[in-house]
Amino acid sequence: MKENNNTKEENNKEVDKDIHSSRCSGLAGQKACRKLDNKIVYANYVTKSDGPFYCPVCLSDVIIRKCTEKVDHFAHNARQSPIIGKKDRLLHEQCQNVILEYLQKSFPSGKWEKERLIPKNEIYDLKEVIPDISGRIDELPIAIEVQISPYTINRIHEKLVEYEKRKVLVLYIIPLCKELGEEVFRPRLFEKYLHSLYYGRVYYWIPNNDNKIVSVHFGRCTRWIEESTWFSEDGEECNAGGYYLTFKTLRKPFFGEQLDIVKDFKQMQRKEFIPTNAKKKIPACSLFIDKQMKWWDEKECIIQKESIIESTKLFEEYNPIDEYDEYSDEF
Repeated sequence: MKENNNTKEENNKEVDKDIHSSRCSGLAGQKACRKLDNKIVYANYVTKSDGPFYCPVCLSDVIIRKCTEKVDHFAHNARQSPIIGKKDRLLHEQCQNVILEYLQKSFPSGKWEKERLIPKNEIYDLKEVIPDISGRIDELPIAIEVQISPYTINRIHEKLVEYEKRKVLVLYIIPLCKELGEEVFRPRLFEKYLHSLYYGRVYYWIPNNDNKIVSVHFGRCTRWIEESTWFSEDGEECNAGGYYLTFKTLRKPFFGEQLDIVKDFKQMQRKEFIPTNAKKKIPACSLFIDKQMKWWDEKECIIQKESIIESTKLFEEYNPIDEYDEYSDEF
């Protein structure tokens, strides 16, 4: 009995881990969809050869895991951006130093420094903050945060509030250990938060790219659902599929211009944005944002929403709009 309880506990941990990393609970109950006929199947009744499989909720590819000490289950299998981890401290410092040296050279009187302590001030209700890079362009105070780990969005929110109290412009840059690539990927929650913060764009830094910042829009993308036919218990012939469904958590990277941090950015005041899930709100803040016009199709969401009006007939659980995606529609 104790062994069964341990197995159940271990399996629950695996499920919770998958839900946390994928931001989708569609595989709970050890079930997934078989691509061949779009039928729901259970992990203990199928093998890898019965695949490929995908999630009935977010539609991303999944893999089956046959276990000896845990319950058989499915797991999401989507690629993510190659962010720099805590172990890649040298790349983080390289990113900081490249940007800092360029700004110091371009604005010698801007007092640009790395990890400058901005002390708290209890009289004015100001908390201590330590930006990765800070200084001035003319009279504009600017803080640059080099985001090396998936902070909670609450932590990012707190920093934005503190910078706004001081009227400091903020630029978040995410350093990567290699190029992002053009394939569909699953942005982390903090990446999607920054994507909404900057009106539909995220800024990445990659090694050996001079002083350029890579601008990326996370575009909606779809999955083709194969047409399938089956007979109901009453002998009635049923048909489904033959159309596209919009991924809930996967995105297609659309690249903008390679940006010069000195020449291609401007000041912008961002209004407070409170989504349906108020815990993820974006505060009013001052941004250091690029000067580009939108380089993606502004109708992408409308077009893809129209294409899935009839799609929910296939999966009752499918809903293309969920709490994690609401930022993408609010530019």
